[in-house]
Amino acid sequence: MTYIISADELKKNLPGYSPEKSEAFHHDSARLADKQFAQAMKKRPESLVILMSGGTASGKSEYVSAYLANRETIVLDGTLPTFAGAEIKIKKATKRGKVVEIHCVLPENFIVAFVAFLNRDRKFASSHFFSTHSSTRKTVLKIAEEFPDITIKIIISKVDQTNKKTIMNFREVEFMSRDDLIEFLHHEQYTEEDIKRMVFKKYDN
Repeated sequence: MTYIISADELKKNLPGYSPEKSEAFHHDSARLADKQFAQAMKKRPESLVILMSGGTASGKSEYVSAYLANRETIVLDGTLPTFAGAEIKIKKATKRGKVVEIHCVLPENFIVAFVAFLNRDRKFASSHFFSTHSSTRKTVLKIAEEFPDITIKIIISKVDQTNKKTIMNFREVEFMSRDDLIEFLHHEQYTEEDIKRMVFKKYDN
């Protein structure tokens, strides 16, 4: 059974938490997740550690549920907003002899992801969407360049409508080499302003 560490789940146990106040509890829940991760590295027997990456509402938790729920692994379900934080986690895991993988979920369409973000129970300012989708890409690129032995999986999420039901599908991008992965990640770098323009372009006219 997968051991999942999720700041979003941990914040539900914080005094005074409610979904509409989610942003106010983000710092504390992230700190708790970091603490739980450090403890897991020392005490958990699983040899594989998967660090999730991807902007908010990209489909990370759905991906974990669909593809990782029954694996003998430790999963940190977060955005990996900074390389410094990711590097600390990677080194803590490898120091304990664990294998680390990065699974990065990228939405096929920023607009669809933004609509999902706006309709979630957990409320954040819109700036959170743009910052996480920009920063996570920088982090994964830096990891690809600085940790050549770490497996990085790029997962594209897509929302489909089938029989009046909304279904999220995922496909893994295949690369012939590490250089191809790095080239792809370079191409997928966007600033917060870039993402804002793509999200709001339909209103420009």
